Formats: sequence, C-alpha cells, structure tokens
Amino acid sequence: MARFMNAGYLITRSAQYFPDRTAFVIEGESKSFRHLNIRVNKLANELLLLGLKKGDRVGLLFHNSFPYLESYLALYKAGLVWVRLNARLAPSEIRRMIQDSETLALIHGPEFAEVAEEVSAELQWIIHSGDGDGLDYEECLQKGSEQEPETDVYLDDLCDIWYTSGTTGSPKGIMLTHRNIISCTQFLLSDVYDITSKDQFLTAGALSHAGSVRVLPFVIRGAVCHLHRHFDPLKILHETETLKITDWAVVPTMLIAIMDHPEFSRFDLSSLKRITYAGSPLPVERIKEAVEKFGPILDQSYGQAESIITITHLPKEEHKIDGDPTREKRLASAGREYPGVQIQIVDDNDNILGPGEIGEVITRSDLLMRGYWNQPHKTEEALRGGWLHTGDIGYMDGDGYLYLLDRKHDRIITGGLNVFPRELEEVISTHPAVAQVAVFGVEDPFWGEAVTATVVLRKGAEAGEDELMAFCKDRLAGYKRPKKFHYLKDLPKNQYGKVLRKDLKKKFRGIKQGVS
Repeated sequence: MARFMNAGYLITRSAQYFPDRTAFVIEGESKSFRHLNIRVNKLANELLLLGLKKGDRVGLLFHNSFPYLESYLALYKAGLVWVRLNARLAPSEIRRMIQDSETLALIHGPEFAEVAEEVSAELQWIIHSGDGDGLDYEECLQKGSEQEPETDVYLDDLCDIWYTSGTTGSPKGIMLTHRNIISCTQFLLSDVYDITSKDQFLTAGALSHAGSVRVLPFVIRGAVCHLHRHFDPLKILHETETLKITDWAVVPTMLIAIMDHPEFSRFDLSSLKRITYAGSPLPVERIKEAVEKFGPILDQSYGQAESIITITHLPKEEHKIDGDPTREKRLASAGREYPGVQIQIVDDNDNILGPGEIGEVITRSDLLMRGYWNQPHKTEEALRGGWLHTGDIGYMDGDGYLYLLDRKHDRIITGGLNVFPRELEEVISTHPAVAQVAVFGVEDPFWGEAVTATVVLRKGAEAGEDELMAFCKDRLAGYKRPKKFHYLKDLPKNQYGKVLRKDLKKKFRGIKQGVS
C-alpha cells in the first residue's frame, strides 16, 4: 500500500469510514464507497501492470459517468497524471493536447470511439468503455488487484494537466499537484460546506472541470453525490424535489436557466440548504431574484483553474435582501479571501494599489499551479514574484471585498476611454425583459471600438432597440452606452458556462454600428 498522502487517498479513507453508504448516483446507477474504492484500485493496478509508470500522462475523454469517476480517482492512486480533455472539443484540438502533454494512454466513453480512432497514432494504449478499438474497460478492471496500489505518491507530485478553456487563444496545460487538490478540498470544507452524511449533492458540472473538485468535500463526509450526464433544468428540479437534494453546484447560466424554466414554480425545493455558483459573475438583479426564489442559501466562489477555482467567496450569510445598502452593494462583489489565500490589486508595473483603485488581481496560496506544461516563459510571466497574475481586472474596498470588472482582454477602449463590459451588463440586466446580456467591443473606424450588446429576452417579453437605448441613456454615461443592440435566442458559451465574447465579436464584426 502506498505510504504517502495523495488525492486518491480521499476515497480510500471514505471506504474505510463509510463502506456501505451510497457514494455516487449517476444516471440511476449507484455505488457504495466500498464498491467504488475496489473498482478504483483494480483499475489503478491494471494500468500500472500495462506498463504505465508514475508521472506518465493519461487522457480521459468522457461525459459524466462511473467509468470517468473511477478513472480519474485511479490515476490519482497510481501516481499517473490526468490530462483533462474537454468533451466538446474537435478531434484536431484533442490531438494537439495529446501531443502537447505527451499523453501515452487514452480512456474514453462510447461516444468518443471515432475521436479515439483519429488520435490513435499518438498513443500507446487506448481503453474504451462501451464501444471502440483497443482494450475493454471492464476487462481491464476485472484483471486488476483489489489491493491499494503500491506506488508512493507524494503531495507535491504532479496529478493533473488541466487545459484552459481557450477563451483567449490556444489552451495552456495547467500543472496541478496532489497538494493543490487536497488544499482546495480543505478550504471548501472550512469555509463553504457544513456537510453531514445525510446531505445529498447534485451537479451537472463536468468532471473535466470543477465537478471533480466539488464532489470531494462530500466524499470526505460520506454524503451522496448525484452526477448528471448533461444539464437539464427540469431533471434537476424533479430530482431535487423527489430525492430531497440539499446542495447544488452550478454556473450562473445554469441557475438562470433553472429559474426561468416555465415549470419552476410547481416544484418543492425546500430541501435545498446551499447553492454554490461560480465560473462567471451573476448580475445583481438575478442574485436578488434567486434569493427571493430560494432564500438566503447562495454561496459564490471566484477562482481560476490556475488556483483550483478557489480565491474568494461570498458566503450565503451575505446573500440577504434586507434593505441594508452596504449588504446589497456587496452582492456585486466576489466576496473576500478564503483562509490561507492572499490577494492584492496591482498596476501594470506590479505596484500594489489601495482600496478602490482599479488594477489586476493577483493571488498566492497552496492552491497555485506549478506552472504551464512545457511553457516556461508563460509560467514565469503568470507567476512572477510568487503571485499568480490572474488577468482579471478589479478593485478591493476598504473591508477586503473584491469587485471584478472584467478580464484584461475584454476591456473596451472606445474614444480613448476604458469601458468594462460587466458594468454595462449589470445595468442592462435590470431591464425586466432581459434574461441574458453580453457586452463587447467591435472594431470601429471612428470610436476605435464600438460598445455593442447582445441580449436574450425573457420568454414572452418584448423590448425593442430604441427602448433599450433609452433605458441605458438614463443610467450610463454617453461613452459607455451601447451603439448597437443585437438579439439572440441564446448566448454562445463554452463547456463551463462562460459566455464566449470572442465568438460574438466575430459574429458581429463589420456590422454597422449606430451612433446613439
């Protein structure tokens, strides 16, 4: 048995503490902690017997499923490095990641047999769950020993290469360690989750992203985790009522879709005691609406993959609508630092700025990545001075609350003046007809960049461009107001629910803007 603590030990511990409790339920199938741990051990041992060695990279390509869950936990126990492959990527993008990370093996679900075949020349082993060429997942698992793997895996060993979402260009491979994963789990337990073994957690978040981290606090406490294969608001509402779900983890676009579902009001959601949301800002008006619908049970987290999704949070105790103007203002913030995390706001020369001064958010903690895989210059730039430079623009108030304005690359420079899209989105989202909004800049010969907005209207609502222009005129300075509004049925988003402003810029590039 391995003699050192690692992220895989978390399931080993729970199998000892809560052997017969249900650990996970996925698509109607359930497994106890004991059963799950045995399968994880068998897979880990068989991967090592195949010839994979500690530190070798293994790609996983799945939608949420038991083979996916078992595979990433097995990699942790075996000392292998999980290459997180986004299920929505094109085969050419997956090939580049496999080549970049020098991945030796791929384990995949039945939906990805064709993709696996296309990238097979880059790999030594392919293991398929369901359909495909190569080794059969269940056969591999049955060959392995039930005993804990004998590989010694240390806290500072590499365990993940987590590719960025690629919203700003080519994805970078973020190197994470077992210490990062365990520290994140401890931070969440200490400051967010008061979990008991009777709790039931539900998420449709992909295991390739935050879902794999969010389940671990519940694993430690012996609670049940329900994983959905795909996001379906009606299914979430139904299961929450019938199963008495206590916890959700969502991105803001998911929460909006749930609240706006036409059948929302017919479900009893009183079992919920906490909704954690993260991934992108949620407009204050929608936060207020959520508090009215669910009660003061929301908890916001801000983070990045480079810091294991954990930098600041605004706890549910501060998600209250009670007429207090200070508390209401803080709903627009990303909260304050987690224990063990430090943040600063700096200028372009890394000089520390004071309260209210706008600059780049930087952070340091035990959560920080080791660096970007095979990109030492980008690593040095991102981690200069021992701080992660997030690329997010914001400010802190005198009480330590962080207010995010936007990503550096999303800032609009119009007529020589800076405009931050989030500020405008907050205002436009207060219009009663607007369900979603995204603001961005498009090239313009006069303004440099013209402020442009796309909106998704609430079902059955109407609001013409003139009406929205007039609405903004009363609430925004002239240079900030959109020159043009476009209407869409939905906003383009990546797998993690983040709006893809770069796609909107491409879509509306060259379209003549108004001069309102």
